[in-house]
This record gives sequence, structure tokens and C-alpha cells, in this order.
Amino acid sequence: MQFLKQFIIFLGLVAAISFVANIYVGTGVIGIDDGNIFLNYAHHLSQGGGFVFNAHGEKVEGFTSFLWVVICAAFYLITSNPEWLLICFCCLLTTVTITIVYREIKKEIVQIYPKAASYFFWMYCLFIISIGPSYFTWSVLTLMENALWNFLFTVMVLLVANCISQERQSVAKHIILVIAGCLLSLTRPESLAWNIVFTVILFWTSLQNKKKLFFPVLFFVCVAVVTAGFFLFRLHYFGYLFPNTYYAKVSPDKMYNFTEGFKYAISFLGGYQAIVSLLFMVMAVMLIYSVFKLKILNKQKRQEIQYNILLTKHCIIAVIVLIGFVLPCTTGGDHFGGFRFYQDLMLLFAFGISTIIWLFKNFQLRKTEVKFVFLMIVVLFFGIMGINDLLDLKTPAKTQLNYEFVLARDGREMAESFNAILPVEKPSIGLIAVGGFGLKYDGNTVDLMGLNNTLMGHSPGDREGIKNHAAFNKEIFYQLNPDLLMPSKVKNLHEALIQYYNLLNENNFDNQAMKNIFNDERFQDSYSPYFLKGIADTTGLFVFINKTYTNSLMNDKNILVQQVQVFK
Repeated sequence: MQFLKQFIIFLGLVAAISFVANIYVGTGVIGIDDGNIFLNYAHHLSQGGGFVFNAHGEKVEGFTSFLWVVICAAFYLITSNPEWLLICFCCLLTTVTITIVYREIKKEIVQIYPKAASYFFWMYCLFIISIGPSYFTWSVLTLMENALWNFLFTVMVLLVANCISQERQSVAKHIILVIAGCLLSLTRPESLAWNIVFTVILFWTSLQNKKKLFFPVLFFVCVAVVTAGFFLFRLHYFGYLFPNTYYAKVSPDKMYNFTEGFKYAISFLGGYQAIVSLLFMVMAVMLIYSVFKLKILNKQKRQEIQYNILLTKHCIIAVIVLIGFVLPCTTGGDHFGGFRFYQDLMLLFAFGISTIIWLFKNFQLRKTEVKFVFLMIVVLFFGIMGINDLLDLKTPAKTQLNYEFVLARDGREMAESFNAILPVEKPSIGLIAVGGFGLKYDGNTVDLMGLNNTLMGHSPGDREGIKNHAAFNKEIFYQLNPDLLMPSKVKNLHEALIQYYNLLNENNFDNQAMKNIFNDERFQDSYSPYFLKGIADTTGLFVFINKTYTNSLMNDKNILVQQVQVFK
């Protein structure tokens, strides 16, 4: 009953912050462009088409979470527009994660300093508010797998850390731990590393407590069997051991990956949230202190044993945080704003609060006035952190999350426009951001970055340059040979001309991602820029048209086709 009460309170907080973030972003409940890629695969899966990006297209694993695609497909069986239901599901799952972390930390604080337990709820709420906008945007609004991954990962961390206790763990907790580990294997590729970490910790805690090694062995065997089975399925169904996104995104240069990942980690510490950086340092210092001072489960008084167990548990969580912190160095970090790869660690930083309470438990503020001033400072600090995080959602230099939602919205709108004005036999269209567009377009969408087609995804190249947008290969592009290329919304022919010259700029993002192809003579011999619009439309689209397809559009009386006159 207590859990339900706490869950309802946190649900209100999660819903409120998510609502404010959604209104501020201002694109509607559609998810980000990569979230729409999940929906695309889920839609085809629910229709019996299998794991394909285009209807009747190749089988390709252009997503990072197999389990999330299956869950989204289940929602598609309920409704053809599952965005709202998925957001509600993510909201509930995120609230459960927040609630179990709160209960775990409060249980610790009762042991450390009972007087602080009554204040911890408000401290925890302030912490949630301060990390809220980015955390809930990723967990609730993006339609990515973050809510699912965060839930499974957090459950694993808490259960594994609690194994240091000398008390006998219940069979139910062991079952949950095994199931969570198996599901983790199906949720993200990095689960392979995490399940190894969790297995090592389980073996270590069993040895420390002089327990039998049956359960650690059982856990390892179960997750190994599921992981091996998943790899065999992937190899049989898709033809490759790893997701297509791995081949398209990750550079084979290990040093390059490490350097980019290190920059990503430093950017997080210096530019995400001051309170998170503080708690990270508190946990790191406490870990170093414990390594030198801790005597684990020796013959001591019961109170000392309980203290050491609690300290050891914190050490385990701190080690997990540190591993999670350096893990992106193996793949080179991420291009998304809001530090997606660190969102699963976010709630774990709250354990730093109990560490701070332990450090300052002997320093009690006695005067009412001093307490009031201190409380106001704390509220103001956490409030400013939360507002700053919200404002950063639209600050491209920091998060770029707003732009990811805009890409999905614009892609959907362009797809609907093409569906309305193009012939029944839809041409293939090549783009860089394909999520929203591919979800709504009735024809074939060609992913120029290779995430959703194996030919480009496995093309030769060093994958260095624009992070996660470096797989483009010119020779492969000419093999794919899309009918239309790089559409964008414009009002008239003049704006189409401006868009064309923007693409010729070597500093233009699209031109950089496509290796300056727009200035190549071969490209200009193959494609010409055009302005398209339906006869009844007031606005139109700029697009490159393959010269082999031009006559098909010119003969359509329902479309106004005007070539952009360029000056050479």
C-alpha cells in the first residue's frame, strides 16, 4: 500500500515535468526521428512483414533495441497510432523505476541517520526536478527504448548490489534477477558487457559471504544461453552478428572511438548538470575512501557489520556508475543531445544524497532561521537546475533534443505531401533523417546513412567525421540510385534556389554527411534540382530528381514541376 501511494505521487511529478517539456518542445506527441524508426519496424512487424524498414524490403536490424520493437508492435495491434499509449507506458515504467530507487535509498537513510528520513522525500523530489526535463524527455517523450532499458538496468543494479547482504536472498528476487538479465540481453547491445559485470559482482559477493556459487553460475548460464540464442537468431534472420547500426555508426579505429568517447564523458561532467557532477564526485571520493578503510564482513560487532555492508553496497553502485561512465569510450560516444548513454545512470546518482547525509550527520542546524535560509538555498539551487535543463532542450549547442523532434515532424509532413501529389507508383526517395518520413511514406525510403539498409551500412569507410553520420559512400549511393533525393519544405522557386546553394556549401551538415557529393560532376550529371508542388497547394518541396525519372513527373498533370535554374 505504501508503494502504491509513493508511486501515485511520483507519477504526478513525472507526468507534470513530461507535460511541461512536451509543451516547451512544441512538436506534439510524435517522438524523435530515431523513435519513429522503431515505430516503422514495429508497424511492419505487426502487419506480418517482419523486421523490415520498407514494405517488402530487405530484412535489416536498423534499430538498437529488439525488445522495444516487439513491444511497440504489440501496441500497433491495439491501435494504428500508438504514440499516446506508448508515452503512457513509458511514463508508468519510468515512475516505477523512480519509486524503487526512492524506497531503496530511504531504507539506507533510516539506518544511517533516521532523523533525515522524514526530509528525504523532498530532497529526492528536488533531485528529480533538477534532472527532470532531459531525463523525462528521453525516457517518456522520445519513443525510444530508454524507459525500458532504465527500468531493467536499475532493477539489476539494485538486486545485484543487495547481494552483499548476509541475509538469505529470496527465491523471488533471484527469479527477478535472472529474468531482468535475460530481458536486458534483448534490449540493448551493451547488455553483453553489463551482464558480464553483474556476473562478476554476483560471484564476488557470494565469495565474500562464503555462500555457494550456484546462483551466480545459474545467472551466467541463463543470460549466456539467451544471448547466444539471440545472436544465432540475428545471424540466421539478418545475416549478421551485430545490429546494422553498429556497422553504420562505430568506427573500426579503437583509438578514435576512445578519444571521442572521452570527449563525450568530459562534456557530460562539465556541461550536463552541476548537481549530477557534484554527486558523481561524492560517490567517486567515497569509493576511494572505502577501498582503503573498509573491512568487509570480518568478525565485528553487528552494528559495524551492518555499516560495512551498507558501505560495500555503495561501493558496488559507485563501481557500476564508473563503468557506465567509461563504457561509451568503446563506441565513441553519441551525437544525440541530453547524453542518452548516461540516462540509465541518472537515478543512481541519487545514492550520493545518502552519502552526503552520512558525511554530515553530525552537523545539525539548530536555529529555525538558519534552517529556513538553508532550505531556501537548496530549493532555489535545485529549481534553477531544473529550469536550466528545460531551457537546454532548445539549445542546439548543448542538447539538440528539440531538433530531433522537429526532424520527425517535418519528415512526417513531407511524406504526407509526397503521398498526396506523387503518382500511384511511388518513387524511391533518399534522405539522411528517415524516421518520420519512412513511417508515413507509401513508397521506399533510402537511408543514406546506412542504418536501415545493409548495402550502405556495411560500405567501406573509417566512420570518422560527423558522429553516427559517417557511413555514406558515394559508390554505394550510385548503386542505390534513388529516384528523388533530399527533399525539404520551401514556399516557392526562389526558396528552392536558396536551398540548393546552401547544399553546395562545404560547411553544410547534409553536404558534409554526404562527402560533398553535391559539388561532384557525376552527381550533377545524374541529378537536377527541382521545385515541386501539387496544383492546389500553396507551398511546395525542393528536391533533387534523378534524370532517369524526370519524365515520369513531367507528364503528371497534377504536379507543378519547375527546374531550379542554377548558374555555373
